[in-house]
Amino acid sequence: MMTDSRRRLAPAPPGTPGGNDPHQRRKNVGTACLACKARKLKCTGTAPCANCVKSRLECTLDQTADKRRRGVLKRKIDQLEEKEDLLIRLVSVLRESGNRRTIPLLNLIRSNATIPEIQYYLDHQLPRPELARSPELVEVCHQVQRLQHVDSRSMRRILDDRRQSDIPLFQVPASPWTSVVADNDFVSHLISLWFTWFHPFGNWIDRDRFIHDMQAGALGSKFCSPFLVNAILSHACAYSDYPEAYAVPGDPSSKGVQFYDEAKRLLDKEEGRISLPTVQGLGVLWARASLTGRDRQGWIYRSQLAYSAQELSQSYSVLASKADEDALHMARVINNTSWGLFNSATTYALLYEKTPMIKPPHQPSFPPMTHDSDDDWQAYPTQSEAARSHTACLFTALSRLSLITYDLASSYFQKETPRPRADLEQTTLTLHNRLREWADRLPECLKIVNSIDVPHILCLHMYYHAILINLYTPHKTPQPTTQPQQINPSQAQKITLTSARSIEQWMRIYRTSWGLDPMPIFNIQWIKAALFTLLEGLSDPENKEAFISLLVAAKAFSRRFEKTRGLLLALQDAARRLEVVLPAEVEPLFADLDCRTLRLGVGVRDESDAASGDV
Repeated sequence: MMTDSRRRLAPAPPGTPGGNDPHQRRKNVGTACLACKARKLKCTGTAPCANCVKSRLECTLDQTADKRRRGVLKRKIDQLEEKEDLLIRLVSVLRESGNRRTIPLLNLIRSNATIPEIQYYLDHQLPRPELARSPELVEVCHQVQRLQHVDSRSMRRILDDRRQSDIPLFQVPASPWTSVVADNDFVSHLISLWFTWFHPFGNWIDRDRFIHDMQAGALGSKFCSPFLVNAILSHACAYSDYPEAYAVPGDPSSKGVQFYDEAKRLLDKEEGRISLPTVQGLGVLWARASLTGRDRQGWIYRSQLAYSAQELSQSYSVLASKADEDALHMARVINNTSWGLFNSATTYALLYEKTPMIKPPHQPSFPPMTHDSDDDWQAYPTQSEAARSHTACLFTALSRLSLITYDLASSYFQKETPRPRADLEQTTLTLHNRLREWADRLPECLKIVNSIDVPHILCLHMYYHAILINLYTPHKTPQPTTQPQQINPSQAQKITLTSARSIEQWMRIYRTSWGLDPMPIFNIQWIKAALFTLLEGLSDPENKEAFISLLVAAKAFSRRFEKTRGLLLALQDAARRLEVVLPAEVEPLFADLDCRTLRLGVGVRDESDAASGDV
């Protein structure tokens, strides 16, 4: 019997070269240890590897560098993300709580400051002796240092998670409306944002008919056009953190520029033709340009809109006289557009202290204050419960309030033909009585004690108090005489300070309910009026607290709308002129401001322009 003279070899121990067996393949290694990399040797991919054992060297192997080790890499990333989320929550907690030593830092964090901004404040603005006296700040500094390295990647991951669960309120196609992007989901996201946060108060577009025509995708429709769509998308990018919203990655001033340029190109193709979508789109472009630093473009759109709105309003009477149902339908839409544009024009006139560019529509026709056709409002993109929007009631109340604002602006901001003092004093009393009557006639659904579930009702009340402030601000209106029926300067100051604190109260409710990020830009108008009013009353603790809270909101605005930075500079300048010492709690909010020049979107303006209050 023949025997097999071949002797079987025992398997090589793990980690040894042992490659003499011709049937044994060398294991492919995805990454080598640091020692093998330095010596350019083939590594076994274990720790310690055979070469390091043989040479008695320290073996350091980065397992995460092996991209093929998907399971190990995923577990490692998950562990890191859990730690990152913990630190993110730490900063979130600091936004809503604090103590007397960390209030300035908390105010900076609450203004939606980035991690590098917080780190810069800790490194350059906070004195070292104060850090030594404040162990809490030292700990926060250490946490920020660890967080800064992973902040951008962590926020991207959080954004990705939110995006996966993002369900737009309105599903609309990108084509044929815009050539900038082809992503239907992104366009739907922007349209949903705009109709959630801007449209309920700046209501001059029939939302349902616009969405219907946009979903149909038919060019030449009555209520939708490529120009109008791109104008809305350019404005809506201010409310989005998606990377596609930025024309230049990471530059907030570039948000929506790609859609803005497309809208301008499409407007040129209109060649002066006036249609409903064209007038509505001009209103959107003007609103965007006037509050994002494009002053020259804003002036052009302002002139075009004033003429186009007048032409559109004149067509109302013709359509309203017809018995055709479609004509009557269009007449109602034109009527609402005319009043919506008038409302927005008067709010901006109050902000800029100018006469309104759009006159009141000839037809004083408002939709009835009923809830029969009321729709729901949801705080998109959060998955919150829907609430009744009260759109019709709000629109009518806002239109009636805007008529009072129009008369106020026409009386006090008319510089060419100043009116006699006695007439202005009587106008002040008349306007005050009209405001009081307006407030008394508000329906129950719009009263603040019953309705804090939708943000635009809060905006309505802030607007009301901003009008009161403008009515009784001493340097804008004449000082009343001492007649018994008139309000004396002391009473006027009490009214303005009370209104300023009321604006802060509503703004705080807004922030608590929905945060500062999605806040519509016209809210800065109410903040500006309240801040300059409270500036001269900071000796009162109640006024000081309201001032700090509103300044935090203004700083948050400046991160999304760069032109709002002019408000902070103007406030600094006013404090210097009045010799008012700003509270120490707000010092971090001014840390990154350059008092000599201010970049405003597409240009640079000097401090004197910023201090004029034209924000």
